[in-house]
Amino acid sequence: MSTVPLAAVVQPTLADAVDETLAAALAGSQATCLWCGARDIDVRSADLWSGAVVVRCRVCGAELDGVVPRHLREVPR
Repeated sequence: MSTVPLAAVVQPTLADAVDETLAAALAGSQATCLWCGARDIDVRSADLWSGAVVVRCRVCGAELDGVVPRHLREVPR
């Protein structure tokens, strides 16, 4: 008998959280600061073509920038 689990639950990583926050900011929805949890996020710049986003938290001042992965920018049909 094998002890290998039949299904493994995928654990979200910090990179997943960053990608989801940047994707939410690029889409124009309310994003949450990863450092303090505030929902008062200011989108400094967002480029729909490349997916580059810069966001800044108005509460703690944390700034986050990066490029949203393509699969998060695509609209499901």
